[in-house]
Amino acid sequence: MARSHDRALDRAITALLHEAVEHSRAMRQVLHQVGQLAALRIELTRPDENDGFPKVAANGHVLSPLTKREREVLDQLVRGRSNREIARSLGISERTVKNHLRNIFTKLGVGDRTSAVVKALGGNR
Repeated sequence: MARSHDRALDRAITALLHEAVEHSRAMRQVLHQVGQLAALRIELTRPDENDGFPKVAANGHVLSPLTKREREVLDQLVRGRSNREIARSLGISERTVKNHLRNIFTKLGVGDRTSAVVKALGGNR
């Protein structure tokens, strides 16, 4: 009986350790992204005069594979807008926004919104 309890405890401890490792990896990724954004904020010295947001066209060579609509979606992403806000702003559905974002991530070689913004604004050079 004691051995089965020991094995159950060992499995529970192992599972918790695996979970801790995964959380640690996720936290490192988040901290890395925060660092990228902080460095980018320091680097950007010329925001657009109209609304204070830099334009994604500032890093045109990276964005050349994007369509005009994908650039519009990415510009909204730079402004920190949600999928719903982007859809409303551009007069498209949220599903279409998600499709554009998937295409943007693929074309820019990134896996998430933060990395797309960093790349669009000139980070990761």
